[in-house]
Amino acid sequence: MTRELVRTEIRLLLREPVVLVVALLFPMLMMALLLASFGDNDSEAFLGLGGATFYVTSYLAATVAAMGFMGTPTHVAAYRAGGVLRRFRAAGVPAAGIVLSQMAVTAVLSVAGAGIMLAMAGAGWDLEAPDSAAGVVLGFADGVAAFAAAGVLLGTLLPTARAAQGLGLVLFFGTFFLVGGGPPPEDLPDGLRTVAGWTPTGLLVDAIREPWSGGGHDAAALLALAGTAAACAVLAVRRLSST
Repeated sequence: MTRELVRTEIRLLLREPVVLVVALLFPMLMMALLLASFGDNDSEAFLGLGGATFYVTSYLAATVAAMGFMGTPTHVAAYRAGGVLRRFRAAGVPAAGIVLSQMAVTAVLSVAGAGIMLAMAGAGWDLEAPDSAAGVVLGFADGVAAFAAAGVLLGTLLPTARAAQGLGLVLFFGTFFLVGGGPPPEDLPDGLRTVAGWTPTGLLVDAIREPWSGGGHDAAALLALAGTAAACAVLAVRRLSST
């Protein structure tokens, strides 16, 4: 049943691709713009990384964060406001199945966006290969699970799609540009940079960037993201079960 829900959701998204445009195209365009400006820069302002490596790892995380903060909550909140979630439950679809299907769709779209980003960066700029591809995949997958579950939970809590859009914009832009999506970290105050690094977006950036750049697995980031995924998934199932 979950597999059929995933297929149906993807077909619906392709018919109404606003979520795709906002959640996937925006990070791609921003990455291309920043790579064109700083992609060949190897200064210490980029934490000792090349500009291309710094921004590609940042925007791989951005794809996931955009889906988790904006795309998924808006979609689920629209379902909730329109009574679709109630109809699913009336038809006997288990709450866990609804949550898993929404998380799976988020994962598919995130992987698609990341693949396009890597192809763009590899074709146009001197992008260093990851030191540990397996570590990067693990960090990315951990982040996808965390943001997918958080996105579903937000969608079940917010009353309308417009409310979800508004909160999603605040959460995304309020964190991402502080952890690698905008100015180089050297240009930010140390305290602000430290706080931003412990946000879910900051943890995801670290989980992807550390194994890419040879720093090994960031165990704290991986554990925090896994805990977020588990907690949000459980809360989302409970929320759907009570509606």
